[in-house]
Amino acid sequence: MGGGVREPTLAWWPGKIAAKSQSDVVAGTIDLLPTFVTIAGGRVPADPVIDGRDLSPVLFGTGTESPREAHYYFNGYNLQAIRQGPWKLAIAPQPESLTAGATDDTKTNPRLYNLDTDIGETTNVADQHPDVVRKLQALAAKMNEEIGGNAPKARRPAGIVTNPKPLYQIEEAPAATNAKPAALDKLAPGDTVRSAAGPQISGKALTVSCRVETDLRDTVIIAHGGSAAGYALYLKEGRVVFAVRTGQGDAITEVHSEPIQGSVQIKATLGRDGAMTLTVGEQAGVTGKAPGSVPRQPAEDFCVGHDNGQPVARYPDVKPFKGKITDLKVTTP
Repeated sequence: MGGGVREPTLAWWPGKIAAKSQSDVVAGTIDLLPTFVTIAGGRVPADPVIDGRDLSPVLFGTGTESPREAHYYFNGYNLQAIRQGPWKLAIAPQPESLTAGATDDTKTNPRLYNLDTDIGETTNVADQHPDVVRKLQALAAKMNEEIGGNAPKARRPAGIVTNPKPLYQIEEAPAATNAKPAALDKLAPGDTVRSAAGPQISGKALTVSCRVETDLRDTVIIAHGGSAAGYALYLKEGRVVFAVRTGQGDAITEVHSEPIQGSVQIKATLGRDGAMTLTVGEQAGVTGKAPGSVPRQPAEDFCVGHDNGQPVARYPDVKPFKGKITDLKVTTP
């Protein structure tokens, strides 16, 4: 059960959960909701469908069996495997063997493993237990038809909370009105400005302009933000790149110029609708389309010639900026 599924859970409730008790019942985080609802005296509604099961009998020692018929392994909406008792049926290829001693059958389907005797999934016993294979294949086909693939019949709706409130107060970045705006055109490579005194760009259109002169081919020009929101200008293989991050992970949109040489004027714009334009020197402007403007004021510093926190963009192996960055401006409507 690779991929972080085989993880222990600790539960502590003096007078309710017996000390030093153990259970090997298969469960998951989807079981927490119905378990807590039951413990609180409530009842899980029939609609919408809740795939989790009440684990309170297992916790309190009044039951020893798994409350679910089977446990399903999904990658996105693609069903990968199914577990019932000691049996795990793998129905999708694995990129590599789980252990060094595993047989080279990771692309053979189906593959059946007895996890009580073969936790490393080294021996496919599908041929020895065709009845188990058929049983698990039927359960897998039913679940996959219901919520898997590209045309599911009953995909679960996303949960919605009316007027959600955080359990803990979130500390927002100080408002711009509480800090004197920094004079960006006075900054030099290596300087940083706290976000409260930097450009206030949350949800706004913005224009970044500056003149750059450097012999480096891979370096940061300006960066404002981090791994969740922000924007940056940097050089990659001698090309100017304008990057806009509107969220975590892959939520980065970039446009780039042709290679530059000598002193060049750079102008990058981002519209509220996400329209991006990059103009470098006498080159023709290039355009792109981000999902929208930067959705919130970055909590990270505004940096000139470097990026001192979680990177806004996926920089190459950049070197500290050497050269000139002048006439730096960031304007919003």
